[in-house]
Amino acid sequence: MTTRLRATMMLAAIAASSSLSFGTEKLSVRERLVSDYAALRDRPLFSPSRTPPMAFGAAEPEPIIVQPEPPPPPPPPAAAPDWQLVGIVRSSGLNSATFTSPAEIAAFTLRTGESREGWTLKAVDQFEVKLDGAGGRASLRFSDEPSGEQMIPPAEPPPTLSGG
Repeated sequence: MTTRLRATMMLAAIAASSSLSFGTEKLSVRERLVSDYAALRDRPLFSPSRTPPMAFGAAEPEPIIVQPEPPPPPPPPAAAPDWQLVGIVRSSGLNSATFTSPAEIAAFTLRTGESREGWTLKAVDQFEVKLDGAGGRASLRFSDEPSGEQMIPPAEPPPTLSGG
């Protein structure tokens, strides 16, 4: 009889514990919501102090300092056109300059304000002209070199002494 009593008591205890542990629903551990286990998280069974573990917080990311890009270097000044100043005309009504170019056989003339090959004649002074182009301003002066070959007469042969 004691064995029967023990068996009945054990069955009653099992039935009571299963109905009291999580209510009346019969869900397996995997089917239960995480919120059903909040008490275990808040007071862990195997922690000596039964205090919840420290909450994990991601470290504050280090700020990324972006250096501004340095401004691009200014474009190099445009090289002056490969022209040679050969003449200037200045008057009250007309300012012009005549140039030669190694790429052309004939000379060409520009008046103030006229353009050629991307260069505009802006000013005509007594010995120089100023040109504006896409890359800046250029000044051309008269060349110090002679503009042509000088004609030098051939040297006369020395007189020969003839004995006669």
